[in-house]
Amino acid sequence: MGEIVNVYQGFGFPEKLQGKKKGKYPFIKVSDISVVTNKGDRFIEEAANYVDEEDLELLKAIPFPAGTVVFAKIGEAIRLNRRVILKQKSLIDNNVGGVKAKSDLSNDSFVFYIMSMIDLKKYAGGVVPSVKKTAIENIDCVIPTLLEQRKIASCLSAMDETINAYTEKVGLLGQFKKGLMQQLFVNI
Repeated sequence: MGEIVNVYQGFGFPEKLQGKKKGKYPFIKVSDISVVTNKGDRFIEEAANYVDEEDLELLKAIPFPAGTVVFAKIGEAIRLNRRVILKQKSLIDNNVGGVKAKSDLSNDSFVFYIMSMIDLKKYAGGVVPSVKKTAIENIDCVIPTLLEQRKIASCLSAMDETINAYTEKVGLLGQFKKGLMQQLFVNI
């Protein structure tokens, strides 16, 4: 993986900076990733916390680029294997890791799908499971040409959109059924 992606580590997020509901950069934590994946989305653009330029200086942090695939890298959250893609420049917490496609070698969407297939708990070590940057860089994977990556990612993305549309439809039909059942029993 280290040949086709840049691997990023998150930053510590002192409590005194937490709680800002608006700002220039979302500060992505594991809980933000969970919110997005629980909705069935793969792109993250909002967070519970935000920071501004002056906060970056205090944190000694640099925002990660849009397109970075982020995931939990420490604790029990690793077992959930949740991945999302940054929709805009953002900061990530030190419990979160990220990988960004090297533009001339790989495609962000393809990297997302590759990362979604990798079970990070296999690469975690320690009493409190954690995945190190070098472990991610050393994961073996077969990478097709950039053109093939784009085609594969496009096909998988279309499938995801179809699945999400049907999932939403099933939810709406469930609500419709519930409404009909309530009407049925109210009229008795």
